[in-house]
Amino acid sequence: MSEPTNKPTPEEAAAALRTARDSRDRVLASALDSRWIPVAAGLVVFGYTVATDLIPWTRPWLTFVVLAVALLLVFLLRTRTGGSLLGRPVSVSSRALPPAVWRVAPVIGLAIVAAVAVPVLHIPHGTIVYGALAGLYIIFLGPRFQLWLLRRRDKD
Repeated sequence: MSEPTNKPTPEEAAAALRTARDSRDRVLASALDSRWIPVAAGLVVFGYTVATDLIPWTRPWLTFVVLAVALLLVFLLRTRTGGSLLGRPVSVSSRALPPAVWRVAPVIGLAIVAAVAVPVLHIPHGTIVYGALAGLYIIFLGPRFQLWLLRRRDKD
């Protein structure tokens, strides 16, 4: 009696590898897919820090507004339902990225540098300086850093 074999044919193996490669390429491309998201996020961070520094009475309610918008965007960008509402593919799953602490480490590093530099250098409106630095990072380097993390994970 012959035993059934579970070995794929060379064509099936090639097709499986091609599918895996195409899937990985789609994930990498989605990291740089839409420029409006990091630009809007960077501007929101900068606008929030300007408003809370120059108009302090806006801080309590503005924090909740920014948090609600951020949660709504997470839903719209990371779920199939939200993607269909926006008419765009779902963004990179956080499971494809390293732990969140590594993704936010540059922004936390900027916060520490700003927290030390502002009092030492006597920079007025330090919150605005931090907001400008964090906003520029999010706009210009955020997607590139995410792409680097995704490519680095592929090498592991």
